[in-house]
Amino acid sequence: MPIYFLWGDEDYLIEQRALKIKKEILKEDINELNYRAVDNPSFSLFSELLRTNAMMFGDVVIQIKCAKYFLESKNKEKLDDKQTKELIDAINNISERIHIILICPTPRGEKKKPDSRKKLYKELIKIAKPEEFQSYRTYEEYKLIPIIKKMANEIGLKINQQECSLIVQTVGSSLRDISNQLEKLKLYAYPNDVITQDMIKKVVSNNTDIFNLVDLILKKDYATALHDISEILQKEHYLPSLAFIQTTFGNLVRLKLYANTLSSYELAIKLNQNEFVLKKNLEKIKNISLEELIRLKINLTDAEYKLKTGVLKDPICAYELAFLENGREKH
Repeated sequence: MPIYFLWGDEDYLIEQRALKIKKEILKEDINELNYRAVDNPSFSLFSELLRTNAMMFGDVVIQIKCAKYFLESKNKEKLDDKQTKELIDAINNISERIHIILICPTPRGEKKKPDSRKKLYKELIKIAKPEEFQSYRTYEEYKLIPIIKKMANEIGLKINQQECSLIVQTVGSSLRDISNQLEKLKLYAYPNDVITQDMIKKVVSNNTDIFNLVDLILKKDYATALHDISEILQKEHYLPSLAFIQTTFGNLVRLKLYANTLSSYELAIKLNQNEFVLKKNLEKIKNISLEELIRLKINLTDAEYKLKTGVLKDPICAYELAFLENGREKH
């Protein structure tokens, strides 16, 4: 029976698998008559889609994002026995020329799975083998490197292992983010097709300015930090950079807590961080007390809260207060 069930927290891989299925069935002739994509339909529309009749001219692919029917969450679709039976009957009677791709994305990093207790799921897996697509962790660089090489090759780029490693250390493990950066590198490299480390350092969006900003804060070079912050704020809203910085300090606090009890590899797994980046951070905080890291984390979180709630209007002022001891300048 032509039905597929794709699930997991790596939406890029799910998207690529769905695209492959679509092209295998419809070839290059994809149009509004033979392909439809629907996002979390109502019960009545879901049932209607499953009961779609075949067209005279060929096969039809219907892609349905349907997490609310299979995940246990506050947004789940509550079906009574009659509705469940209606969907089960529809699934078991899909036309041979109608190809249904059911997509169940899960929250990234939360290890959620389709609820195996649901009758709808139990019946579905009798006729469709679930395909799982898990995201990679930042410490799994050895798994990501061959994938990056393949992604680059598919868009006509050549890239070596060292450059792949730099992309992981810079961008992280999200394949969608990596794909976006490879597309930017392709434009930058044209008419050449070989990606170098210099290109990656110049082109890849990696919050380089913000990483430098974290280093300045750790060194207590607040004057330079505030100058750099003002330049960042001319390019973007205050929230992304501030959220990134306070999250980074949260990670540094956790790193400091476990630094003396776990190896760098064990830390990378526990904290879900790239081991190379983690080692560099360990060196940066070697002479900084846990209390100081906690102070900065608390103050930066407080600054974000005050800006969001309107207690403070000026982001620079919020940063200044966060840097000062206990939020007030020492005389």
